[in-house]
Amino acid sequence: MSMRPGVRSATPFAASSPASSTAVSVILVGGGRAQLSEPAVARDLYVSPLFARRRARAEASGVPWFVVSGRWGLLDPGDVLEPYSFSLAEQSVSYQRAWGRFVAEQLCLVSSVGRGNVVEICAGAAYAAALTAPIEYLGARVRRATVDASDSGDEQR
Repeated sequence: MSMRPGVRSATPFAASSPASSTAVSVILVGGGRAQLSEPAVARDLYVSPLFARRRARAEASGVPWFVVSGRWGLLDPGDVLEPYSFSLAEQSVSYQRAWGRFVAEQLCLVSSVGRGNVVEICAGAAYAAALTAPIEYLGARVRRATVDASDSGDEQR
C-alpha cells in the first residue's frame, strides 16, 4: 500500500502477508564518525565497529535497510558518497525536527511504511529522537534497537 497515489515502493515489502505487531518492516542504521578517506557506497563508507555490528544485524535480518545520515538523510546502502564531517547532535532542535520529517518523507518515497509496520532504529539518541514522531505520524511503530550494552550511539553524521 503506497502512502501517496502514484508513488510505488522501490523496496518491496511482503505485501501478501500483513505485518505482525512485532515483525520489523525496515531498519534504519545510523552512519558514524569513522569513515573511509575516499568515496564509497554507504554500506562501506562508515567503518566503526559499532556501524559494522549494526550493518551485520540489518543484513542478517533479511528486511530492507537504509543508512541514515545527519547530512544527507536516508541513504540506500548502495548510494555512493564522499566522506564528510557533520554532526546531527550539534544542530539546533529545529534542524533535527526538520531532518526527522525529511527522512520520514524519503522513507515514504522508497517504501510502503505505514499502519501496521514496525521501523527499527539502530542509531544514536539524536537520530532516534528526531525520527520517532515523524515515523509514528505515518502510522508505523518505532522500535529502538541496540546492538549491545555499549550501543550509546557514535553518530556524528
